[in-house]
Amino acid sequence: MNSFLGNIILKGKMKCLTGLHIGGSKEKFEIGGIDQPVIRDPVTNEPYIPGSSLKGKMRALLAFALGKADEDPNFKTFDPNCPLQRVFGTSAEARNIGPSRLIVRDAFADEETRRMWDELDTELLYTELKAENSVDRLTSAANPRFPERVVRGSRFNVEFVFGVYELEDVRYFRYVIEGLRLLEHSWLGRSGTRGYGQVAFQLAEPVVVTLEDYRTGSEAYRKASQPHEALSFSLRPSDIDERRIEQLQEAFTPKTG
Repeated sequence: MNSFLGNIILKGKMKCLTGLHIGGSKEKFEIGGIDQPVIRDPVTNEPYIPGSSLKGKMRALLAFALGKADEDPNFKTFDPNCPLQRVFGTSAEARNIGPSRLIVRDAFADEETRRMWDELDTELLYTELKAENSVDRLTSAANPRFPERVVRGSRFNVEFVFGVYELEDVRYFRYVIEGLRLLEHSWLGRSGTRGYGQVAFQLAEPVVVTLEDYRTGSEAYRKASQPHEALSFSLRPSDIDERRIEQLQEAFTPKTG
């Protein structure tokens, strides 16, 4: 493994197209008969998306897409060319290629969503209560349940940091984009087969920040450090094609002459 070359910073918005449930602790949340609360930020009490949930779902979808679902995550052998192991990580004993390349930040609601939540006509704080019934097929007895959901239309600021430790790493960035494409046609959180958790992504241009940019505090570093409110999100995952990834690789290639 070579030394650290830099990062690819990808920021975006994740929009909930249907109600979303990622579970939190019931012990501290007993309001109105809720038996399945969403996870909340303990500081603001607002719902958020844990980076672990987003990263885990992307990895699971890619595992099936790559035909490795029966191996992942407990691979019997280390393969430095396996996208799942290189991008998402593997056991510490096998990390002779360095750390997991992908960091997924926790995602918090944007300002527009916060304003929408403040105006919600609902009995809950920033969310909705979804009443459901399951029916015992033998006794016909109803079993009511009351999951809490983030309302459709909510948008969360997402950020992906992809570490580059050798030039070859850049070609694995395509699996981050593929994971987002797969997720848009799947679901995030629970109960996706019942309509929950459909999401869509709007992305900014990926920004390459090299080691030299970090040393000098260059324009690229400042651009990558801008808050979401200062960015334009005009790309879909389908827009980040092989040509764009080649351009990212060129940015890491040492200039000669």
